[in-house]
Amino acid sequence: MRYVLIVVSKEHLDFEWTEEWPYLVISAEAAAAQVQDGDLVGTSLPEPTAFLFALAEREDLKDVAVFVPAPRKGGAAIGTKQNLELRAPFLTQVLREAGAKAELVPVRLEDWGRFSIRNPPRVACVQVGTPLPDGTVPPGSAMAGNDALVRRARREGDLVFGLVNPVVPHIHGDSFRVEDFDGLIHVPLKGSMPIFDERTPPSNLDPFVEALDELIPNGATVQSGVGGLTEVALARLTHKTDLGIHTEVMCQGLMDLMKSGAANNRLKTVFPNKTVFTIALPETFDFLNGNPDCHIVPAHVALNHQQIATNRDMRCVNGALEIDLWGQVNSEMINGVQHSGVGGALDFLRGCQMSESAMSIHLMPATAKGGAASRIVPQININAVTATRYDVDVVVTEFGTARLQDASVRQKAARLISIAHPDHREELKESAQKMGIL
Repeated sequence: MRYVLIVVSKEHLDFEWTEEWPYLVISAEAAAAQVQDGDLVGTSLPEPTAFLFALAEREDLKDVAVFVPAPRKGGAAIGTKQNLELRAPFLTQVLREAGAKAELVPVRLEDWGRFSIRNPPRVACVQVGTPLPDGTVPPGSAMAGNDALVRRARREGDLVFGLVNPVVPHIHGDSFRVEDFDGLIHVPLKGSMPIFDERTPPSNLDPFVEALDELIPNGATVQSGVGGLTEVALARLTHKTDLGIHTEVMCQGLMDLMKSGAANNRLKTVFPNKTVFTIALPETFDFLNGNPDCHIVPAHVALNHQQIATNRDMRCVNGALEIDLWGQVNSEMINGVQHSGVGGALDFLRGCQMSESAMSIHLMPATAKGGAASRIVPQININAVTATRYDVDVVVTEFGTARLQDASVRQKAARLISIAHPDHREELKESAQKMGIL
C-alpha cells in the first residue's frame, strides 16, 4: 500500500503531465482498440466513461464481458450493445432509464479488489486524478477496488489504462505511480457525474435525529450510508463532540459534521485524527482537495471487518427498503426486481458484530407509497434478503426504535410491529400469528 502527502502548489497547477510523459498519452479510442474477442474488461468506480463510450462503438467484437462497478452513461452504452455483456455488482437508475441490460454479480465492496484478482481482466481502465510532477497519480474521487485492477500481478499481454479526470480533487492517502500504467487517457472533462442515484429524505427528520442522538455517544466513530435519510439525519448531530469518521463514502452529511466541528477524529483508534473513506462524492470535492484531515484508502482497508470492529464505539448507520417480522432487511430490491446493490453496508454490519461496543443502525420510514404500503412486512421474498436475522441490530422508524440483537423471533416481531405505522400494526399482528411467531 502506498501513501503520499499531497500539497497543491502553483507548481502543480502549472504542470502539464502530457508534456512530461508524452509516451503514455493515449486516446480513449486507441485504448478501446486494444480489447480483443473473448476479453474480460475491468473498470473502476467511478466509471471511465470516455473509454466505455469508445468500447461501445466496437461493433467488431464478440464474447467480451465488461465489469463496471456502478454503471453510469458509459456503462449504459455497453449494456445496450448486443455484442458486449455488462456485468455489475451495483445497478443504477441510469441503466434503467437507458433500457440497458446488465448481469448482476453479487460482490461485497470489501471484496471488489479480490474479485479482480480471482477474475483478472486482460484490459483494465480506471479513472484517476491528474498526475503530479513527482510521478504520483492520485486515485481521484475513489480507490474502492481500483488498487487491485492497477497493482495486481499481470499476465503477458495484460494492459492497464488510466483515464485522467482533471476535475477530481487531490486527496491524501493511497495513490498510484505513472509507471503503473500502460497508457493515460487524456480527455477534456468539465464535470463529474454523481456516483450514486439521488435520494430524497423524509420531510420529518426529528424522530430519526432524536434516535441517533440517543444511540450515538460523544467520541463514537460513525459510518453513513449514501444519500437521503441516513446522511441528512447524521448531519443534524452538530451538538456532538469528538466524533470520528470511518466510512465507505465521504458524503455531504459527514462533511457537514466535520465542518461543524462535531467530527474531529480526536479520539479515533484506527487511523487516529483522520477521516477515512474509499469513495468521495462530488459535493465534497472542494472540501477534500489537499485536506490533511481526510484520507482515502482501498475498500479492503476501509471495509475490513476487523478494522471496523477496532474503531472506538463504532456506529454504522444505513438505510433499508423494507424489513420483515423475522428481522431480515432488504436494501436492494423493489417488487422482486434488482434496484441497486449491497455496496459496503453488509461489511459494516459484520464489522459491528465483532465488537462489543459497536452498533449497526438501520433508518427507515415506516411506510412507502404515501403511507399506503408498510415498509415493515410479514416476510421478505427469499431472494431479496440483504441482511439476515442474524445480522440486524437496531431498526429506527419515525415511530420508535427496535433493538433486535439477541432478541427471540417473537420479540423481534413484537418490537418491529411497535414501530410500524399504526395503520398497519393490526395486519402485521395477524400475519405474525398466522406464521406462528406471535
